[in-house]
Amino acid sequence: MIVLWPVFTTLHGPTSVYEEGYLFGMEGLFWGGMMEGPSSLLMAIGLAGSYDLLTGREGKMARIGFWLAMIGLVIPGLVDLAVLAPVPPILAPLLGVGLILLAVGNRSNPSLSRFSRLVLVWLALLQFFAFLWTALVPLDVLDQIYGYRIYGVGANVLFGLGWVMLGASLLGRDWMARTDDPPSFRAIDASMPLTHSSGDIPERWRRRMRTK
Repeated sequence: MIVLWPVFTTLHGPTSVYEEGYLFGMEGLFWGGMMEGPSSLLMAIGLAGSYDLLTGREGKMARIGFWLAMIGLVIPGLVDLAVLAPVPPILAPLLGVGLILLAVGNRSNPSLSRFSRLVLVWLALLQFFAFLWTALVPLDVLDQIYGYRIYGVGANVLFGLGWVMLGASLLGRDWMARTDDPPSFRAIDASMPLTHSSGDIPERWRRRMRTK
């Protein structure tokens, strides 16, 4: 998404007038479809891979948010690939609402950091911006201020960067959870009453063993 945006906007032009540029024999609209379609589907795959983390410990709000976000990613992505062109952000509000519900629904989830929740809100705000920018700003005004490039910076570049930060945050959280529970932990837990005093065990391990 981020890499192909300069290609698309250069071939298409800065206004609503399509300049019919070509790269490797393919027109700008094709590159626009490749910019948004595959990336949206990859985001959906990443979201699906984090289903347990995002919804496993939470209630209905997080699950509803997850499925709204999936719909808001998968349907536009498939349409982009079907028509080989970028489509208007009609479902952007649906995706935005889904991301907001995911953030709010996970506010008490210790597996999701505060930074991850803030990134979800940021991504949602970018989706609301994308929809409102194209829906409310008149076409002639957009052309005068190169509004489609402003739209692309928010809806494609910043949104893509936000998704990268979200993925890195989730992976980091998962890595920390794994390294915080060393392989020898169960053996220590089982043998502690016989061979270890409580003072020999780090405090963070004692707290976790008391919760088992």
